[in-house]
Amino acid sequence: MDGRSLSRLPVRRTDSRSCTATARSAPRGWRTPGLDAAIEELAIRYLVVNRPGFGGSDRCPGRTVADFALDLGHVMTALGHHRFSVVGVSAGAPYALACGWALGSRIVSLAAVSPLGPAIGAGSRSSLRYRVPLAAFGMPRGGPIVAGTCLRALRLKRQTSAEAMIDDYLVCRSHWGFEPGQLEVPVTIWHGRTDRLVPLSHAFALAGAIPTCTAVVDRTGGHFFYSRRLAEIVGSLLPEQSTRRDDEPVFLPARCLTPSATSSIHMI
Repeated sequence: MDGRSLSRLPVRRTDSRSCTATARSAPRGWRTPGLDAAIEELAIRYLVVNRPGFGGSDRCPGRTVADFALDLGHVMTALGHHRFSVVGVSAGAPYALACGWALGSRIVSLAAVSPLGPAIGAGSRSSLRYRVPLAAFGMPRGGPIVAGTCLRALRLKRQTSAEAMIDDYLVCRSHWGFEPGQLEVPVTIWHGRTDRLVPLSHAFALAGAIPTCTAVVDRTGGHFFYSRRLAEIVGSLLPEQSTRRDDEPVFLPARCLTPSATSSIHMI
């Protein structure tokens, strides 16, 4: 590393059989009875690593999404984990995908939940919903106020500065430092059909840009359905569950999944 510090929040069993890292910004109350029950049931070590500027992790000016993967690689090496799975939620999803690109030989499986897609290139979708925050965050006085309001809504106000949130959004809306089509590890995109923050069509576009990607759509889920299906999502990342069974239903709507012919969609 370059002298920066990254904060991590481990939740684990002492006899854990595998490790799952999540690239996210952990809000207050992130550790719930449901999470503890899932960890106990799956017998895993679950490690939350905060992105730069969040929850005690130092900011990193000039970074790209891809840079976080190298940080996580250093953390996991220091903890003695050579192979592990990664899950990223919302704006944490691009960072999880970056781990699949940069740490491919070390990744067992990868999940991107309610993912924010790339701003440009394959898998991107142009939308006013992304340009409005860019304009608001760019206001010298109004930007921090808007960001502060978002942090309060996400219960992150005490852990993260408005400036760090603005930095993170700008990083996610810039080139990630890699292309989704360069991923070679198993990727599952989980998305809620009723997501109002990131439209389902945007998740399909991202899935279509990733080779061998599976998209799982929750029929009633919104943007923050991860906690409700946490055990299922994390459980699918375990080595013995990371390959799809032959009897699982697969749907291939070509209008949604291009250019990757190996992508599939599951409706649940």
